[in-house]
Amino acid sequence: METKPFQLNLFKFSTFFYLTIGNLYDIMEITVLMENNKLKGSDFKTENGLSLLIENKNGLILFDTGGPKNYAIQNAQKLGVDLSKVDAVVISHGHNDHTGGLLNFFKLNDKAPVYLKKEALNPYYAKLPDKTKYIGIDDKIVENHSNRLIFVDKNLEISPGMFLIPDIERKFPIPSNNQILFEGKEDKMIKDEFKHELFMVLEKNNNLTVFSGCGHSGITNIINKVKNTFPKGKINTVLGGFHFQSGSETSIVAEKEEIEGISHWLADEGIENVYTGHCTGERGMEIMSPILEDKLHRICTGMKITLDIN
Repeated sequence: METKPFQLNLFKFSTFFYLTIGNLYDIMEITVLMENNKLKGSDFKTENGLSLLIENKNGLILFDTGGPKNYAIQNAQKLGVDLSKVDAVVISHGHNDHTGGLLNFFKLNDKAPVYLKKEALNPYYAKLPDKTKYIGIDDKIVENHSNRLIFVDKNLEISPGMFLIPDIERKFPIPSNNQILFEGKEDKMIKDEFKHELFMVLEKNNNLTVFSGCGHSGITNIINKVKNTFPKGKINTVLGGFHFQSGSETSIVAEKEEIEGISHWLADEGIENVYTGHCTGERGMEIMSPILEDKLHRICTGMKITLDIN
């Protein structure tokens, strides 16, 4: 795989735990800056979107930037997170519930490259029951910050053990509720084929952690791609959305049988932890829960997840 490392700013967690135990074990901490729901009793702001801050000894990565209301950036500030220290941004796909915080991120950070597929810059739309809504990336990102963008067209290691995977073969069906999503091309709208989607994998000693934005290409296809790319690896954790629900303004959801089939497939794969939310939806979580049981974890805004990645 090609390697194109970003400039790392090594950092330490502020707790005694990390300073001591973290030197003995490789710890990754994931902070959910944005997800459709929030921790009970908290004053975080939420919208339809996803943004994860990923920290380990090699650096600080922002995986997606939340929706256009900029709540992910505001929540980061509420958490005391210094986004100027972020070493790299990864954009999973070109929808504005994952790219909406980029412009404000650029105001806070003048160095971190943004990794994405070139197709993520294309115009994208959602056909809702009463309107057609633009859901693509803000044009100002290209107009004012094109020098920050790095296009990913093949497997790329952006920091030690952290890989971006841009090509997702389709052995299994893609989510049925992708049906409302379209790409603008030559003054017409065509079915979105999600060529703008990538995902991220952390590999350490053949142990794998998979990060998916929405899984428009199908979480089963994403995991199958991981298995083919890292044939000696074991997928311990999958984290991200599975697109069983189309946005917050539509009731279009995946069939129960579809969700159950994917849940059984995930269970059969022996994945130890499945952290999901956002476009998985509350109904999706309810259907998955009796199948995946204690392997299934609901993410929400403000949550911190600590993983031993040895």
